[in-house]
Amino acid sequence: MTLPRWKAPWPLLLLAALASPMAAAPSQARAAELPAIADLVERVDGAVVSIDTVARAVRDPFFDLFPEEGMGVPEQKGVGSGFVVDAEGLIVTNHHVIRGATEIRVTTAQGRTYRGRVIGADPTTDLALLKVQARGLPALRFRTDEHLRVGEWVVAIGSPLGLSHTVSAGIISATNRGIALSDRVNYLQTDAAINPGNSGGPLIDMDGRVVGVNVAVAARGQGIGFAIPAWIARPVIEQLRTRGRVERPWLGVSIRDAQAGDERGVLIVGLAQGGPAQRAGLQPGDVVLRVDNQPVRAARDLLTYLNARAVGARITLQVERDGQRVALEVQLQAVPEAAPRR
Repeated sequence: MTLPRWKAPWPLLLLAALASPMAAAPSQARAAELPAIADLVERVDGAVVSIDTVARAVRDPFFDLFPEEGMGVPEQKGVGSGFVVDAEGLIVTNHHVIRGATEIRVTTAQGRTYRGRVIGADPTTDLALLKVQARGLPALRFRTDEHLRVGEWVVAIGSPLGLSHTVSAGIISATNRGIALSDRVNYLQTDAAINPGNSGGPLIDMDGRVVGVNVAVAARGQGIGFAIPAWIARPVIEQLRTRGRVERPWLGVSIRDAQAGDERGVLIVGLAQGGPAQRAGLQPGDVVLRVDNQPVRAARDLLTYLNARAVGARITLQVERDGQRVALEVQLQAVPEAAPRR
């Protein structure tokens, strides 16, 4: 005996499937995996500020010869972002945001506007520290570890195109990305939307910590933005806070990328007379393979590592010399005034 089969119209079957708890479970599971960005933004957004600048434009030499024809030196206006790192009014931003500014206005999330004063700036890393006359401001903290993983969720907050307190979310797309902005910084790459005006704003992890300072976007691509890692920014900002400038450690070498056997490294091309490297026993032709047990694959790796060390710190270089591995300890000193900064 053959049992009868009920043939329901296919739209009803589709509706039944959509209403089924089993069908809903996967989407609920996926939603549970997504970060609670709205809660995060409520916690940190108050520490992000907008920065408006006014700078004198470069004067046309024509008006120096014929001043009666001039209409005065025009002003250039700029917009950027920043974030509070101290409740007493210390604010981090990019150097290029405030470069050449004759007037800096800082506007908080609460709508209060203050005149900003430059405490210090570091063109090498493109970081600057401002001070405003305010107290009790909400502040962000830097992430202290360097173990940021590709794929981690991050949020960018800033003023892209002057649209203050704009939030975008994405992931860390790459770490240790070398780009032409600076040979002393290996940047974070993110697909969180970054646009002109985001410069100086924070890139934040899901714990509300600053993992990077947004600095640039790829002009010919989409979803390719870059940030200065927190572990590079934090010691720079601390030096700007305490002394108004950055004192960089110096190794006293001329270097270039090299290939040593199966392992890439950095070739010592020359040594500064009496410099730290020469005193430690390094020689031209040595190939640096590791620094403090960290692999050195290119000159940028060595420079970014040095950039995060303090003057007076001791580092251990593992070098290849005549086919042998040699470990040498070097004590870093401050960059002399006329010396190359390596």
